[in-house]
Amino acid sequence: MVRESGVGTAREQTAVPSGRAHGDDLLAGTHRLDEDAAMLLGTDLAEGETEATFTVLERRTCFNLAATRDIGRIAFTIDGDAAPTVLPVNYALVNETIVLRTSLAGTVMRYSRGYASFQVDHFDDERREGWSALFTGRCRWVRDAGELSRIPQGRLPVPWAKGPRDQVLRIVPNRVTGRRIQRP
Repeated sequence: MVRESGVGTAREQTAVPSGRAHGDDLLAGTHRLDEDAAMLLGTDLAEGETEATFTVLERRTCFNLAATRDIGRIAFTIDGDAAPTVLPVNYALVNETIVLRTSLAGTVMRYSRGYASFQVDHFDDERREGWSALFTGRCRWVRDAGELSRIPQGRLPVPWAKGPRDQVLRIVPNRVTGRRIQRP
């Protein structure tokens, strides 16, 4: 059974399982959005912004854009936490991998090894345009002297944070996605 009610111009529907009275419905208080409302859920639309274009970026474009920046955010999960931890880091893009430096006892070193995501972006607040790229894959500690020597001299990121950052982590992305919004 479906109950409909008109609220403003939107149509709300609440599903009521057969054999249950509406008052003891386990789904009471939840609403099903119509298709148009569902498509707009979570978006922030401004009046008169029809000139903007939204583009899904190709993998190569994401790498090219990431190479123009040196600050991004690494995301990883800490055992027992319900949500990921996201921290800003300096990085360098080396042979389509994200390379960053950290301290041996730091949070990034302790918890990001395994799988991690890395996001980098650039926004122009005044023009209301920008891009974002997300790289997800294995994050591992680079300890082999031969592998460290293959990172081109001067390509290791210089951390902004105080203290020694002498350990190197590398994210090898297997999933790369990006978005850009532009105005003419």
